[in-house]
Amino acid sequence: MNRVAALLDRASVALCDVGGWLLAAMAVLINVEVVARYVFNRSTLIADEYAGYMFVWLTLFGFAYALRSGQFLRVEALVTKLGPRGQAACDLASALVGLAVATVMTWSTAQLVHTAWRFGSVSIQPSATKLWIVELAVPLGLAWLVLCYADLAVNALRRLR
Repeated sequence: MNRVAALLDRASVALCDVGGWLLAAMAVLINVEVVARYVFNRSTLIADEYAGYMFVWLTLFGFAYALRSGQFLRVEALVTKLGPRGQAACDLASALVGLAVATVMTWSTAQLVHTAWRFGSVSIQPSATKLWIVELAVPLGLAWLVLCYADLAVNALRRLR
């Protein structure tokens, strides 16, 4: 199980790094749009659309890293006052709730991607980007989060025993 945790940690860090590169690309794209509009009186026509896609992607790519590093939606005021067994029980309960929510969201967004693919949906922007391609990051990012929550649940269960 330690190898699984190490793999999840390394991959989550790598995804977070990809998110950082997406943030940099988003900043460049937005600045190119600003310069194009104000200096050349032109637009890239894709900056807003693709910056939005990149923002969603980088957010999803950062979720697993935040969860693995203990920075993802944690309120520890009560939990820190509990003993080791109580903390493990709280960790198990929160991991199971997160697992359930992330699983439902993964399934729902996968259905959204499938529908966009099936109907050949494209964005209403000038790029007419195939939506299933850009939407695919959502269920994939959430599926990775499911794996991370499952690992947290297993670890909390081991500590509880």
